[in-house]
This record gives sequence, structure tokens and C-alpha cells, in this order.
Amino acid sequence: MHSPNSPLHFSNRANVLLILNRPQASLNDADHAVRLRPDWGKGHYRRGVALSALGRHEEAFVAFCTSVAIDKNTQNIRHELTRVLHRVLLNLRRSTVSRGPYVFTESNVRLRRTRDHHHNHHYHYRASRILNSSQRHRRPALNSSDCEDNSSSEEEFTQAICRRVSNNVPQGNVKLHILLDRIYQEVEKLKRVERMPAEILLPPLSGSSTVATGDLDCILCCRLLWKPVTTPCGHTYCWMCLDRCLDYSSACPLCVTSLADYLASNQKTVTEFVEKALKTIAPTEYSSRATNHRLELIQGSGLLGNNQHNIAVFVCTTAFPCVACPLFVYEPRYRLMVRRCVESGVRHFGIAACLNREATGSKRYAEYGTVLEIRDRVLMKDGCSILSTVGGRRFRVLSGGERDGYDTAEVELIRDSPIPLECLSTVRELHDKVWSKGKKWWSSVSPIQQEEIERVFGEMPTPEEDWIRLPDGPSWTWWILAILPLGPQLQVGILGTTSLEKRLRAIEKTLNHMEKRQLTITAAPAEDTTTSSSICQDDNDLTHSSVSVMHS
Repeated sequence: MHSPNSPLHFSNRANVLLILNRPQASLNDADHAVRLRPDWGKGHYRRGVALSALGRHEEAFVAFCTSVAIDKNTQNIRHELTRVLHRVLLNLRRSTVSRGPYVFTESNVRLRRTRDHHHNHHYHYRASRILNSSQRHRRPALNSSDCEDNSSSEEEFTQAICRRVSNNVPQGNVKLHILLDRIYQEVEKLKRVERMPAEILLPPLSGSSTVATGDLDCILCCRLLWKPVTTPCGHTYCWMCLDRCLDYSSACPLCVTSLADYLASNQKTVTEFVEKALKTIAPTEYSSRATNHRLELIQGSGLLGNNQHNIAVFVCTTAFPCVACPLFVYEPRYRLMVRRCVESGVRHFGIAACLNREATGSKRYAEYGTVLEIRDRVLMKDGCSILSTVGGRRFRVLSGGERDGYDTAEVELIRDSPIPLECLSTVRELHDKVWSKGKKWWSSVSPIQQEEIERVFGEMPTPEEDWIRLPDGPSWTWWILAILPLGPQLQVGILGTTSLEKRLRAIEKTLNHMEKRQLTITAAPAEDTTTSSSICQDDNDLTHSSVSVMHS
């Protein structure tokens, strides 16, 4: 998202080219970065590294010193600067020796050593003063520089530069004088450079000839990027688009690089720079994209109001009001559905039993279902979810639909019919009778089975004080229906009834059958009369008797 003329762009490419062992191309990009931003220390640093790789150590030394004079920290450049200075001094020594053999007397040798020591001390002092100077024209860096600065004041720098050596210099140190003069000239040039803005201003999308709309689009949905996420392989997608692709495959949609480790680490975050660039370049389009995304989430998950509603339907099993329903979600379509429910803040969806796998649409699942509320969600490393849900209101399906692979339905919420005053005492007596019978049966269940049932559905609820006025009746009736061995059709039938009295009588019939069956099984070893066919017949009798109660 950088401008083509961004110095940061050329600096980064210079670094890459150097790693690829292309120092000349790296130097060209570094020179371009310096021309675009002469007061940026990192551009001079990249130039020095490229020159050093080409063996042009004197020019590299000048570039490094210029970088030190601009930026505030030189910690990371000290090694490069020391190495290049060593190469420069080594080359100077070799060039001095290579001028030819000279014959000196002992006194001349002593005099030469004394003079060299004096001048070398002066040159080292001068070089150190230049490298540690600070300038009034320091600019803020475009981004974090590779350099640190331990510089002194402008006054010290001026004093150091003013110590110009005389013309009667030993021939071996003339090059060093020239080198230091070049550094001084480069620093003086920087003082006259007009201050450049530290931030790159990107042109707006509307009316722009340099930025095309398609450059900001997601390659998957062909719309403007929303919550951009960048994979380790360097490709950027919308957050939701990448999630949907990872539901089916753990490979990058573009380059097919494996993202298994990336998915397992769960380190997916919004790429802040790309998001900020989108808001800067296309603020109107990005705001519109955000609005559309929120509408899609709401439409995909459904909202519950007072009358008819369109909700997502998880075709699985029958759940009951006020009863826990743990779910393991692994199918891609339902993973998408759950994500939309959670991200939209709705946190609920419908669930209905699958009654006909061969049918399509709403004909394959039950007419009645339950709204589940998501209490907790555990996201697995492979993208699957473990949901802790609790049943809420009951609903009746009016018409079915589909969205992105999962079922949706237009539903009507149902509730128990009010109990007439003349039947109130009868219903109370029936309630107390069935409640006592239910507790007795529950106490007869083995402790191991009780522990397993309570681990999934929780403990058996006690009757509420105002259970008559509750829209779904007392919660204990649904809890006991969830653990009784009832067939899918019978469960749906009981779920759909709006008469509390009929529901209590169906539970009573089922408990009587369970008690009778338990007595039969207990007597079977002595009488040797229990067979699988008799047990199946008992189940059929239970179903028919319960259905007759429901329709009476």
C-alpha cells in the first residue's frame, strides 16, 4: 500500500537485493531512497552497506558517517562503521608501503615515527569529533532506524571541523584528510536540505489515477477488504473469507501453502497497517463495507422478536427448554453459522431433529424445535467448536430456507396455553403426583448413571414457585423428558404440545412404563421370559400409549 516513490519501499528492496547477492542493484535502490529523502538516516545506511559489499569502503565510510550524523542511535551501526574504517586504514597503509622502498637513517626513522604519531593522533581526534556530532537539522525517521546516536552538541561539532590541518601533511594521510572533508561537506549539505514530511500521504480512492479499486479488494469475495488478515505466506484476505476457506482446507487459497501451524496457534489478528490504509484511502467505501458486513451477520444468524422471525437452524437432535445441550460443531456450514451467531452478538440459533435424511429443505427436519442460547464456546485448533448451550423458547417452523449451506427457517414462537381456572386444582394435583413419581424413579437409577447424566444435563431442577405462569411450564418436566428413552417422533410431539396437562400425563405414562419394565427385567432371570422382541414390544407400547395421551 506504499506509494511507488516511497523511500521506505526502495530501502526495503535494497535490503532484499543485498540478501540476494545483488549489491549493485541494491546500491541503485539505496541511491534512489537517498534522493527522495536526503535527511533519512536509514537510506544512507542502506547505501553504505551496498557500497561496502562492492568493496568501495571509503564511500561506505562516508555514507555510514552521514547516517550517524542524522539518526539518534548508532548502536547497530557501530560494527559496520568499525569494520569499514578498519578496511579504509588498511588500504591506506598498503598504498603507503607500495610506493617503493625508502632508505632511512636511524634518526630519520625516529623523526618519522614521532611525526606520524602526532598526526595520527590529530586525525583520530578529528574523526571521532565528526562521528559524535549532533545537528540541529535532525529529522524524525520514517520508521524505526537501524542506528543509534551517542552524539555531542553542535558547538563541539563545529569546533572539531574547524581544526583543519595544514597543507604540509604526510603523503600517507592525504586520503584520510580528503575522506574527512567529504564527510564534513555531506553534513553541511544536510543542513541546507528542506525538511521532508515523515509520513507518506496516500491519495484518496475517488478520482485517483494511481490507486485502482481492485487493488484494495479481497481476492476471495471480490469486495473491499474487511478486517484484513495477512497469512504467513504474505497474502491478505478478509477475516471472514479466510475463516470460510480454512473450514474446508488448511492451505492458503492462493499459493496452497500449508497454514496448519498458523491455524493451530490461533494467532490471527487484523493487519493494522492495511486496515489504516483502507480507512485513509477509501473511508467512504470502508464504512459502507462495515455496514454491509453487520447486516450479513444479522441476516445469517437471525433475530428473535415478538412474532415471526427468521433464524438459523442446526439440524441435529431435539433439545428442550431450560435443559443443557452440549454440541460438537465440525461441519464447515455449521462452523460458519456459529461464527456468525457469536460475532453478531445474537448468540442463539434454532435446533431441530433430523427425521428424514433423504428429503430436502424443511421437510428433512422436525416441525418443532428449540432456540438454543450459546453460553460458552471452546474453539479447537482445527477450527471445530465445542458449544455449551441451554434451551430457550420453543418454535414452530412456518417455512424453510437456506443460507451459505446451512438451513434457515421462518418460525413462530410457541408457549403453553393458559390453564382454565376450573382445571387449575386438577393440574396442581397431577403436577405434584408426577413430580413425586419422577423423583422416585430418579432415585432408582444407579449412581454411576446418575453421575453421567448430571455431568451432561446438570442436576434435576426443583419446581419453581410460579411454574403455572411460565411460558414453557416447570423446568423439571423438560429435564426428565431429556433423559427418558423416548423416540425422536415422540420427543418432537411432546415438544410441540402447548398443554401442560397433556405433557404431565405423557411423562406419567412413560414413568409407569419404565417402572413396569424394571420389574419385568428384575424377574426375568428367575422366570427366563425376557427376550429382545418383548423389550421392543414394550417400547412400541410406550410410544403408542404416549402418542394416544398427546392426541387425547
